Amino acid sequence: MKFSTAIVAALLLIQTGPVFGQQIPASELPPPGTDTGLDGKYDPQNGIAQLIKDKTAESSASKIFEDERVLVFMPLPQEEVVAPGHVLVVPKRLGARNLLDLKPDEMRDLLVAVQKAAIAQKNGLGATGFRVQQNNGLSSSQTVYHAHFHVIPSFGGKAPGTPAPRRKLPEAEYNEIAAKLRAAWPK
Repeated sequence: MKFSTAIVAALLLIQTGPVFGQQIPASELPPPGTDTGLDGKYDPQNGIAQLIKDKTAESSASKIFEDERVLVFMPLPQEEVVAPGHVLVVPKRLGARNLLDLKPDEMRDLLVAVQKAAIAQKNGLGATGFRVQQNNGLSSSQTVYHAHFHVIPSFGGKAPGTPAPRRKLPEAEYNEIAAKLRAAWPK
């Protein structure tokens, strides 16, 4: 299957809001000495790499879909989420720091999983919309240096562009949302 350059071009044009003048909170900045640009060494201890390697019950609770190449998971319960049902879609191969490090077949597999995540959000949670966010480099607000896509559902009743407040989900709500997404995951 030939990967379409139109898809790559469309992804590069996706923007979730103005990035000029945005400040990254100090608590979200990578440690000093971390490669934060488009080039640099891959840190196999980054949070996503750790989750890929982690087989504990807590990490399993966050996993919505997994195969040999892709992992889809909800941010861990102790993390604040942009919206209930927000998931990250990541390549399981360690070493891809950003979109430029992905191979065409990895990009294809990730985009298929992004689409399936959106379908699961629509069918399982009743999402009326969604956005896909993908950041590359610190200057573009990337804070974890493992390539990943955010798929963030939205629900009717708010003005376009109105950001939802970030919040931690209670364990019961977190587990219920994860179960609904798993059940609605397209085959």
